[in-house]
Amino acid sequence: SARPGPQGPQPEAQKVNRLRVLLPALLLVAGCSSPAAYLKTAEEPWLRYERTPCFGPCPAFILEVNSAGDARYNGRRNVNFEGTFRGQWDEQALRTVAEAAHQADLKRNAGVYDNPLVTDLPTKRILLGGHVFVDRIDAPPMDVLYGVLDSLISVTRWTASGH
Repeated sequence: SARPGPQGPQPEAQKVNRLRVLLPALLLVAGCSSPAAYLKTAEEPWLRYERTPCFGPCPAFILEVNSAGDARYNGRRNVNFEGTFRGQWDEQALRTVAEAAHQADLKRNAGVYDNPLVTDLPTKRILLGGHVFVDRIDAPPMDVLYGVLDSLISVTRWTASGH
């Protein structure tokens, strides 16, 4: 049975066809806002997490992890591991990072939060799944994501790589 709509009656077949077109689009949009969306990227490294030095005892390091979980860590100052190291993150670790990024709403909060007139603050930079977040001053909170990343760094079995 047809019901009048804005353009007149729509037979059931037209409604079904419209649903076939709209449903995949709705699922795609819904998928973009899930933690799994952070895992789907062709860019490498999948994750780059950097903390820069400050005039005090701030940790300074660079962490890079590719989509297969191969991790490279370069500890520069005020960290437990100074030098260049390699490690491995399993699929659960990658999912945990993606979940934390989703909780922190990294996609929506991505951007550069900086003031070039302020020179004595450390910077935290995250590139994750194609989203860039630079936290120097007045950035939205990313404590959940920082906490997960810092915890994974501390429990990873690192092997010195010499370069």
